[in-house]
Amino acid sequence: MSYASQSTEGLHVDFPATLESCRESVHAITEWLGNQGLSADECRDWELVLTEAATNAVSYSNAETPLRIEASSTSTSIEIRISDHSIGFDWPEQPALPEDDESEHGRGLFIIHSLTDNVSYLRGRTENVLCLQRSRRVVKAPAEDLNATLDLMTAEVSSCYETLANIFRLSAEAARDMTPEALAANWLEELRHISGAEFLTLRLLTQDGSQLEVIATAPATAYTAPFIDLSSTSIIESRAVISHQDQWFDGCTVFDHADPLSYRGSAVSGVAHPLETGGEVIGVLTLGVNSPQWEPKAREINVVRSLGDFLGTLLHSIRRRDEANHSRLIKRELQIAADIQRSLLPAELPQSTTLQCAGHLTTVGEVGGDFLDGITLADGGRLFVIADVMGKGVPAALFATAFRSLLHSHLDLAAQPDQLMQCMNTALFAELDRADMFITVQLAYISADGLTLRSCGAGHGPMLFANGHEVAEISADGPPLGVMHDADYGLHEIGLKNITHLLMHTDGLSDSTLPDGYGLSRDMLHHWLRATSVEGVDAWSCRDSLLHMHSLHQDKARAHDDATFVVLVREGALLPKPQKRTLTHAHR
Repeated sequence: MSYASQSTEGLHVDFPATLESCRESVHAITEWLGNQGLSADECRDWELVLTEAATNAVSYSNAETPLRIEASSTSTSIEIRISDHSIGFDWPEQPALPEDDESEHGRGLFIIHSLTDNVSYLRGRTENVLCLQRSRRVVKAPAEDLNATLDLMTAEVSSCYETLANIFRLSAEAARDMTPEALAANWLEELRHISGAEFLTLRLLTQDGSQLEVIATAPATAYTAPFIDLSSTSIIESRAVISHQDQWFDGCTVFDHADPLSYRGSAVSGVAHPLETGGEVIGVLTLGVNSPQWEPKAREINVVRSLGDFLGTLLHSIRRRDEANHSRLIKRELQIAADIQRSLLPAELPQSTTLQCAGHLTTVGEVGGDFLDGITLADGGRLFVIADVMGKGVPAALFATAFRSLLHSHLDLAAQPDQLMQCMNTALFAELDRADMFITVQLAYISADGLTLRSCGAGHGPMLFANGHEVAEISADGPPLGVMHDADYGLHEIGLKNITHLLMHTDGLSDSTLPDGYGLSRDMLHHWLRATSVEGVDAWSCRDSLLHMHSLHQDKARAHDDATFVVLVREGALLPKPQKRTLTHAHR
């Protein structure tokens, strides 16, 4: 028995005229139909039809002559042909059930006729063909609740606005001569009001990283243990820090006797959220209510998480600033903003057996507006993001924080980058427009099998890709985020079967404002990418060579823009095993 499959012609199976081969062939066709998106009920109907038709063909056929089943699929219908070389038989005009309930003669033809939309039987001298057709069954989608959708969009926009507004307020308070403890106490009360929680506790790691120290509580009079030893994994807050994951608790949770939450009794519920910066856990924010059950709104919890992360990063930065005796004025703002920017970057870019990736971010001064990310998604695919916030310093870092928070809260749209871009533009437009700023973005989704790329650009430079012979580009179709409220963003989808290398970069890599002889031109990037594709260079070597070439052609005295890029290398060029340090960061 042999199989042949083509994307345009479907599947055909040749098999000997035996019942065992007949069953195997029917199973192969049915399995293929399932892969074409047919429902389980449709596959079962086709399996019954094919079993009756193929068995009938085997019974009439010469045992030495093979039979063939051909299947093709379109978006609306399925067509299957069964060919044999027997003498054939006369197909009735209107198949009907036999009058004798115990007779099998005619029953199979009636089943075939009942479960298909169109049947034709072509009887020839040397070959007979049974053609079966049936439309795909379309399940009517439930009507969209427009009011519910509008309410959800309003809640999302409100959440983003509230987060961004509070970040600006928090930054302003941090610039005052205030201790970290006083700043934390003020903002825990704010978070208690936002979340509806009855108590909050903020802890940061001690300098040696062995314990969690209380920084503030809300209400301020609430008692809790001043320190928690991280070696005890049975304590909720310690477990959140070690696992890097939220730890929920309720009235059914059995607390360790040393757990500070046990002081509140069994009727307590809430969550312990780990605070991270730059992939490193720096503390934990715990909030809850004095009740055995608590179901806070998702929007409120998301706001608390975002502000908690920001507050933790801010306090961590203030501590490090004070320990290093940095400036108490201008240096304070710059160091805080630099830590915020580093907290936006992933510790490592995601690797797989079919895809290598490496990246680099160079900022002008301590703080820049560039952002990159690489995210492994639930469906096994990967989303790569390059963004450039107009300007530099604290404002750019704050908008990059809001952009990252919004991006990670809508990863369910990652497989459709155009929809994700539209969602982010809608949510960020008001604040960007008010601040007279914008963000250029490039999104690239690569499927789990590494064979499909879907990309979308918002005012960004082109994505480059090479196949060992030539270099092609995918240009951005839409305007930057914050320019048009109802902007349309196009989706580009290409197959990666023959593609080996891809490059995403910000405009700082090829700054056209530099004098002649400086900066990397479009032709230079094309030549470099073509050469690395021909030679099969791995992602990390690509990153290092491009970084070296950029440094040789950059007028450092006039460099005024951040330079960020990500190199993606597919399996055809993979040589070494995945390395650490897939993402590097430097200042000019």
